[in-house]
Amino acid sequence: MVFSESKGIKLAHFENLLKYRHAITHFVTTRHGGVSEGTYGTFNMSLSQTDKPSNVLENRQRLANALNIKPTDFVFPIQVHGTNIVRVFEVDSGKGALTNNDAFSNTDGFITNTKGLCLVTLAADCVSILIFDPVNYAIGVGHSGWKGTVLQIASHLVCAMQREFGSNPSDIVVGIGPSGGPNRYQVKQDVIDEVASKFDTSKVIIKRDKKAYFDMWEANRITLIKSGVKSQNIEVSGMCTITQNHTFFSARHGDDGRFTAGIFLL
Repeated sequence: MVFSESKGIKLAHFENLLKYRHAITHFVTTRHGGVSEGTYGTFNMSLSQTDKPSNVLENRQRLANALNIKPTDFVFPIQVHGTNIVRVFEVDSGKGALTNNDAFSNTDGFITNTKGLCLVTLAADCVSILIFDPVNYAIGVGHSGWKGTVLQIASHLVCAMQREFGSNPSDIVVGIGPSGGPNRYQVKQDVIDEVASKFDTSKVIIKRDKKAYFDMWEANRITLIKSGVKSQNIEVSGMCTITQNHTFFSARHGDDGRFTAGIFLL
């Protein structure tokens, strides 16, 4: 990943997706640049926490300014660690952007081929997934914590792109965002058992000093490859929110703030 700064807001970007900057804009926010306080850093993007809504809306306005769009171009979900993927249209512009009252509930992923709709996912140790189909000009986002990873939401995203837009998985380009990394995302036996039901644990569970850690990056990468996405089309950020807590929010560090990953078609 690489960083840029626009109007005082620092954003991270996937290098593989930057190759398509003529067609899409994408980003991952950090914890800095806003008006929130305390465990919300300054740039909390979630209305589902107890941060002052006015702070969150100001932060979202600042992000919109940095992206040269309007806050009502965003589409925000209420995430539940499931696999529900919603296709959104122009009429959905602004849902969840100014209030949770009209946000898509029970939703952990969006897809669209409508220009100007900024699809957003929220995270603070969970994996954000950004998807672009450069052939059919369609995009998607997904939220994949350990539950979503075990439920293979990445595969659900690819299948939704195939179903709705005729996407060929081999054309799809993917960014796997900052999250709890394989050296710090500790899990207990109950999670290991869940992981073992879908993955070869020798590839995604790291054991060290009588502790176990879940490599969600590799698990999502494996899922994407099994779904037909080419390995060379997948970029893993390699940024651990727990280790790099000075840059990104981490729930395991006690942060209440959430950062965003998003993408829109130009």
